[in-house]
Amino acid sequence: MTNSPNSERDLRLPDFIGVGPGRTGTTWLHEVLKGHVNLPAGIKETDFFTTNYSKGVEWYAHHFREADRIRPIGEVNPYFGFSEAAERIAIHIPRCKIICSFRNPVERIYSAYKLWRHYTLTNDPLDKFLVKVPQVIEVSRYATHLPDYRARFGDDHVLVLLNDDLRADPQAYLDRVCDFVGIERYPVPASAGEGELINSINDLPRFPRAARRARKFMYWLEEKQAYGTSNFLEQAGAWRLVFGGGPKFPPLDPAIEARLHELMRTEIDALEQMIGRDLSAWKSPRVKSGTTARAASLQER
Repeated sequence: MTNSPNSERDLRLPDFIGVGPGRTGTTWLHEVLKGHVNLPAGIKETDFFTTNYSKGVEWYAHHFREADRIRPIGEVNPYFGFSEAAERIAIHIPRCKIICSFRNPVERIYSAYKLWRHYTLTNDPLDKFLVKVPQVIEVSRYATHLPDYRARFGDDHVLVLLNDDLRADPQAYLDRVCDFVGIERYPVPASAGEGELINSINDLPRFPRAARRARKFMYWLEEKQAYGTSNFLEQAGAWRLVFGGGPKFPPLDPAIEARLHELMRTEIDALEQMIGRDLSAWKSPRVKSGTTARAASLQER
């Protein structure tokens, strides 16, 4: 299915990649696609086109060794915002279909921060964290990076999805993905529609020191490709237990929220024109009613 350079014509590489960015519904997408497309064996994110590129394309292709010849091959991995990733995908898979999933950038930034705190990757307050890790804001500059994907792969090979649409109508959202990747439409699993396939972050670790050790062990397992062990621990609830159970995250501070909205306003305006969608709801804080709070929990990642 994949049109790769001649030297790689025998490698099994993705027909499509959901590049994210993260915290925009990527885990939801990965979970609902299981069984309907070929995904990487044993792991959700290979991170090949970013941190693992030096391991070589054969290493990447090995993750799709179990792929059949009937269904398309795909990966859902947050490569968006990393310019080298777009370039590398274009080199190895020039006809790849790209799925970009976007979310209110201020919500996405705070969600990413909570993830870093959850996994004990930082203990800084949000404002200091964003200075130290500017990439969190950079990958939220959708209008800046979307044209690069469109230029490299063509408008017809780049699908833009909005997390607002996932919240409003998961079935219609999935239907668009199915049509784009070339598979028959199918019903959203009941658990996904009800928001059970959620990877939202709500609390800090109860015991930070133990969480730091667990994180290092988790990364070690991934480095050794011990995906079975890592997946078993996740399914058993070990990761959620060790990384949670502590204080709940408070709502985003209104002053910081206002500054972030101001910072991202130009990007939102540009994206609005670029994709022909009304994004006015992204330009000011969302009203937190009981209904919207429940909807907002639907598949953060």
